[in-house]
Amino acid sequence: MRFTLLGSAAVLVLSSALLSSCEEIIDIAAPVQTVGQAFSGDTLRSPIKGTIAGRTAPYYMVSDVTVNDGDTLLLQAGVKILVIGKPRSPGTFGQASNNPGFVVNGTMLSLGTKAAPVVITIADNLKGDPTQVQDVAADPAFKGYWGGINADGASLLVLRYTDLGYVGGPYGANAPTGYAAGDPKMGVSMLAKKPSAVCVLEDCYFHGSVDDFVRLQSCKFSIMRNRFEKAGKTGGEAVNIKAGSVGDVAYNTFVGAATNGTKVASVAASAVPTTVATYNNTYLNCGYRQTKSGRGGSINYEVQAAGKIYNNLIVNCRFGLRLRSDSPPDVANIQYDNQYYYGSTSYQAAEFNAATAGSTTASKPGDTRGAAGANDPRFVLADLATAAGTTAAPSTAMQSANFLNATSNLRLQGSSPAIGKGNTSFAPLNAVGSLSVRGLFTPAVTAPGTDAGAYQSGNVGNQQ
Repeated sequence: MRFTLLGSAAVLVLSSALLSSCEEIIDIAAPVQTVGQAFSGDTLRSPIKGTIAGRTAPYYMVSDVTVNDGDTLLLQAGVKILVIGKPRSPGTFGQASNNPGFVVNGTMLSLGTKAAPVVITIADNLKGDPTQVQDVAADPAFKGYWGGINADGASLLVLRYTDLGYVGGPYGANAPTGYAAGDPKMGVSMLAKKPSAVCVLEDCYFHGSVDDFVRLQSCKFSIMRNRFEKAGKTGGEAVNIKAGSVGDVAYNTFVGAATNGTKVASVAASAVPTTVATYNNTYLNCGYRQTKSGRGGSINYEVQAAGKIYNNLIVNCRFGLRLRSDSPPDVANIQYDNQYYYGSTSYQAAEFNAATAGSTTASKPGDTRGAAGANDPRFVLADLATAAGTTAAPSTAMQSANFLNATSNLRLQGSSPAIGKGNTSFAPLNAVGSLSVRGLFTPAVTAPGTDAGAYQSGNVGNQQ
């Protein structure tokens, strides 16, 4: 992989041929933080490439914006993009004819910082009060106003400290391969068409999607230290990883996903078996808006998927780790242990303490399990008392417990029994370890931690 900045214009040259090269060294002169020409104006137009500079005033998206094959788009720290749709048809915003998004066939780099994230969202007047519990049917987070980022044709997609929400508008009659008219668009999609495609999602805040928030297929990836809330209205995962994908999902928080926080699946005899290391994530209140029997709740591995599953903190979810028996994963190539479970009700504890119906998951020596109310992880501040109902009939309150309010904090108190319950004897897959965009971006893959969950002692791990 080679990126080169040429001459005074500092044009970034990127091609799919170079991305498929075995050489993954990137030559960029000096500490330059721009790519190509600077974007000028307020409204994004298609096709687009170059650099969009951070500023106080927002930019606007009114229709689909395409990054062509061989081109690169860089969003600098502090960029805010308001997706408003067609100005002359505000009443159709969110319908199939009017839910714009990014279509990436080249490279897109969204490089926010903790102090100045990139924000891509809708106007405040459409959001209601996102800090309040709302009925799922009426919650604007599940309206699907815009189309997210479709990177199916991309060579490289990087989102770092990027705030993305209110996605899931429906496809129209000319839906791309893999989708049908009426299907909701994903927040981030990379059903990769290029054999060397890479997706890196780091330290982002993803909130509000009609179906899956992230859906990946046939790519190398790293999903690190992100926060997912309100993923899926009545179905869908926060992260859905499909055939041919290899990478790590670690140090993320998943709050109230409709089905699973993470689902991993392959296909029989896949040329590249789906292999995922899922470790040191925190799952809270997941699985309650998907009311079909035996369908998800935290982590699902199925259909010949392989990988490593360690150190996950699973709290008040509908089900624990499931290795499905009806669509079995590649159990011979899965290693798992050190899951930390807490359930406030007897039915939750029962699901965690035995192999759930339809699952072959076994208790492991390093797991933490117990009766209802035992092994409270002692978050700094979180509501663990919301009525859950039953597996067959989740309560309305739990179906709406899909986000963290401003005072919530899933870090562990110093007295937490989850401290020290992690296993550090394995290594991440680090499928993106050879990627480096010198002067712009290098992936930060965090090694397994000694504590259960996404937040580690010493402020290591998730920063959201």
